[in-house]
Amino acid sequence: MRTIRAQLSPYLTLVVYLILCLWGLSTSPANTDDEIPEIPTRREIKAVRIQTPPKIDGKLDDVCWQNSAKTGELIQFEPQNGEPATQPTTIYLAYDANNLYVAFECFKNDMDNLSANLTRRDSFFFSDDHVEVLIDTFLDGRNCYAFALNPLGTQTDRRLINEGSNRRTGQSMIGTAISWDCDWQGQASEETDKWTAEFAIPFAELRFSKDTEIATWGINFWRNDESPAEEQMWADLGERQYAVSEFGRLTDLPIASLVTKRPVKFKPYATLRPQVLQPADGETTTALQPDAGLDFRYPIGDFTVDLTINPDFAQIEADPDLVNLTDIPLRFPEKRPFFLEGNELFQMPLDLFYSRTVEDLLGGGKVIGKYNKYNIAFVGAVAGPENPEQELETGDLPLANYNYSVLRLQREVGKTSSVGFLGVNKQRGATYDRAGGLDARIQLPAATSLNMEYAREWKAGGLERAESTADDLIFFQLARRTNVFSIDAIYADIGQYFNPETGFVPRVDRRGVVIRSRYNKQYKGPVERLRGEVEYERLTDHNGELRNHRAGFSGLFGVYDFFFLVGPEWYYHVDDDDMPLTDRTARFFVGWFPPKYVQIRNTGNFGVRNNNNIFFLRPEITIRPTAKLSFEFILQRLHEKEPNAAGWQLAEWTRRVVVNYQFAQRMYARASAEFTIEDERRVFALFAYEYRPESNFFIVYTDNRDIDGDTERIVFIKVSHLLKTDLF
Repeated sequence: MRTIRAQLSPYLTLVVYLILCLWGLSTSPANTDDEIPEIPTRREIKAVRIQTPPKIDGKLDDVCWQNSAKTGELIQFEPQNGEPATQPTTIYLAYDANNLYVAFECFKNDMDNLSANLTRRDSFFFSDDHVEVLIDTFLDGRNCYAFALNPLGTQTDRRLINEGSNRRTGQSMIGTAISWDCDWQGQASEETDKWTAEFAIPFAELRFSKDTEIATWGINFWRNDESPAEEQMWADLGERQYAVSEFGRLTDLPIASLVTKRPVKFKPYATLRPQVLQPADGETTTALQPDAGLDFRYPIGDFTVDLTINPDFAQIEADPDLVNLTDIPLRFPEKRPFFLEGNELFQMPLDLFYSRTVEDLLGGGKVIGKYNKYNIAFVGAVAGPENPEQELETGDLPLANYNYSVLRLQREVGKTSSVGFLGVNKQRGATYDRAGGLDARIQLPAATSLNMEYAREWKAGGLERAESTADDLIFFQLARRTNVFSIDAIYADIGQYFNPETGFVPRVDRRGVVIRSRYNKQYKGPVERLRGEVEYERLTDHNGELRNHRAGFSGLFGVYDFFFLVGPEWYYHVDDDDMPLTDRTARFFVGWFPPKYVQIRNTGNFGVRNNNNIFFLRPEITIRPTAKLSFEFILQRLHEKEPNAAGWQLAEWTRRVVVNYQFAQRMYARASAEFTIEDERRVFALFAYEYRPESNFFIVYTDNRDIDGDTERIVFIKVSHLLKTDLF
């Protein structure tokens, strides 16, 4: 390890030097005024106060809209950047003491091709018509809130940091940006030649500076017009969709006259849990388990304190059973309410804290907020034993809970740069796993950024750690990301023993480079989209032996509503038994996404993997007979055989059926059933009703059978009720 440290020291010195220089620059007198410079051509809209608020029903027949501020003249982001939008949009904006009101009037000469399919809140509007308002309340040119509606009135809200850097995709799905939620109203309506949408966004749900009497915020408006395949913007963002620094301006907003005080929130819950356990060999047992818990939120200025006691996540659906054809573990998004608020602040290039590692949460507290240019977050949690069913032998210590603590500090620098620190500790008695790290994001010209991270881990206690030792991680990334052309060049050095139990570090004992590039362009005409991606990877261990060497390419093109992708890949790697393997595979995708009623897609992979021939298929079909009802059918099959085998052996086979029905905007039902070839079964059914904002009634049914034939059936009945008070 001494040799390794000597080799790493120049990189460590460089990381620390750059971070200290950047920090010093941020606090020097020459950089005290780092507000975003005004651009003479920046678009503006003036806030207009109204006396009578609109009824949020999606219809623009309220008198207040006639007296509100009005704008329009959107331009294309795609496919012809900067050109006028094909069809007009009129935007209205007003406010009263409690809310900011925004309305869109989206004219459309082919309403039969209006695309509106998604009814579940926080849906990703990939192929739906939708509108969005994005607000930079601190006018820092880097962070913003985003609120979106599709023609069915489906709501999506997000909090974006560092111009959308927390919009993770791929294995982490949509990432943590979309996990943020707040209590706002939105609804949409359709007419013969247009569709309309109304937003009511409470000022008390937003964080912003109260140092000035009259505020100016950054703002942008967005429309996706699906039938001409246009994405449209109000402020000219260039080629970066989330270029917050280029937003227009919302002016003349009198902060002193707004209701900005956030109430203290108490949210008790109660559950009733009948449970039936039916072993394959043994007697059936039943139990009836009542339970209760409490969530508490106390706002203090720009900070929020959250406490949870005995939280219950009965309404959270299990992750789908996915076949992973790579040697990198799948990363699933966080769904549990306690961890969602501020989750994006804990992100680093390689995460030291991945909240999904905290299982069986018993209670916890969290403080998140912003002071001046500092983002601060702290989480403390207590979780149950990692293996509560473990049988103890004579002399074993009793099972104990784990304590988790996480501290995050982040300092904003200049327009869009930042430096930060994160420390995390997982501990049970004298046994602990601790990690701490520095990260920096430096914004460079031409939409390029330099991302850096240095982290170190310490472990103590436990026989399994007798030979482990403290180790560190170094990460550099030079990235240019625009909507059309992106490139990432990464150098990473992950120590031989660096593997924090609280983080998500896919590989250990690796050093090398990864280079990725993407071209993505939308066009007018039969061929609507072209996308090409290339990736090269070369990693060695700390003994200098080559462990991962990859080269791959993928190309996608879209013709009308059809999309096709093919991606060949060559991959040399060494498995856990030190056996060298050379994979030669190709993945493919075919999808059909018409505006209504049905969507069909098929993902596949074939070739040689781990010295075996493989053939993988995942066909999916979504049928929407009505706007409120949808059916999803998914078949997942993996065939595998040895090179000299006579025929294919069926390795894995999963069937999944999902039914969704939206009774009303805040009342829905969802059911899913999943079966595998080993006769495993996972059935999930949920009825959810938000009978008032943030107050819910759930009925959940699960029926799970494992590979041994043991069956567990559970019914959850849960009621939670939000209480607000201004006493504190």
